[in-house]
Amino acid sequence: MTGSEVLDALRERRSWARLVAPAPGPAELAELLAVATAAPDHGRLRPWRFVVVDEAARGPLGETFAAAHCERDPDATARNLEHSRDKPMRAPMIVVVVASPVAHPKVPQWEQHASAAAVAHGLVLAADLAGFGAMWRTGWYGDAPKVRAHLGLTAEETVTGWVYLGTPSGSRPAARPVLPAPVTYLR
Repeated sequence: MTGSEVLDALRERRSWARLVAPAPGPAELAELLAVATAAPDHGRLRPWRFVVVDEAARGPLGETFAAAHCERDPDATARNLEHSRDKPMRAPMIVVVVASPVAHPKVPQWEQHASAAAVAHGLVLAADLAGFGAMWRTGWYGDAPKVRAHLGLTAEETVTGWVYLGTPSGSRPAARPVLPAPVTYLR
């Protein structure tokens, strides 16, 4: 791939809301994660980690989402809880990118969280370039105590994103409008 082809591929990347099997296999996932971890990382702290939710683990995660929803909103309807339960079923695999900052005298926590976000973005880009579809999602579930416990998060860790992975399904999402970047030049 030439430099201009890479730039075109990055410019044309889209988030896919509909993802079906197959998801990346073990070797493919290992490669995607290796590419993602090439993200900027001041001090080489690796202040992030991954929790892989494969097809078999989606159901238990969905049950945890529903339990967290019920705890958050005791008046939630059965339909509301079913909606929460179904969220992990949107794709055959989810990679939870977890910010896992470490104490360091020169690298502030905000920078470590930024590194984790760069890793999540790298995973989305790598998946797209490898022919898979990806969707980076966020939301309150990663803050819910039941979900945090289910994922095995420590008190210092946070969910940076839920990266849904699979094979794109349906029509390609529309192109984003090309907008000029807000730039200020200091002279």
